[in-house]
Amino acid sequence: MKRKVDRRILRTRRLLNEALLALLVERDYENITIQDITEQADLNRATFYLHYSSKEELLVAALEEQFDELVASIEDLATGQPIWEDQTPELMTFRHVAEHAPLYKALLSERGTGYIIHRIIGYIAAYGEARLQEELPANIELSFPATLLSMHAAGSLFALVSWWVTNDMPYSPEYMAEVVLRMCNEGTRALIVGSETAVS
Repeated sequence: MKRKVDRRILRTRRLLNEALLALLVERDYENITIQDITEQADLNRATFYLHYSSKEELLVAALEEQFDELVASIEDLATGQPIWEDQTPELMTFRHVAEHAPLYKALLSERGTGYIIHRIIGYIAAYGEARLQEELPANIELSFPATLLSMHAAGSLFALVSWWVTNDMPYSPEYMAEVVLRMCNEGTRALIVGSETAVS
């Protein structure tokens, strides 16, 4: 049985997460110090190190919390269609980015870091691969490993989200979700359907 985390610990981590995300909107990530974070959160440095070993670890935790909330909203609105036909993940992703646009604009601009980009793509790909493996019919042998298909879709989604938010979101989340589904997922779907035809 999973042990419940103390509410005080959750509160402290939330304060640190929110402090770092707020600072990211105001200044370059490289120029943010642990002292800045603890002052923003109204905590001391010793408290920070009780929970995180570095600001990188804190940033990953803060972003993964955001992504967990996004995944939960996707699953709440799931249509029951296979992932390669369901536009819900793309639509909810663009809506989520629009809601937190200043944060993502800071992260995805030149002020961000390559390390964070890889973590974001990896998170999206892992979610996509898990859904693909769950929904893939038993009679299908994929032409390529599921990991590669998922990384391809995640990388394409990330690239379009990056362009969209750094260019001040010139199109609606609904339009962008349709673009991603047609450009990225239909190619993946063709591979999956082709695999099904070859096996059957």
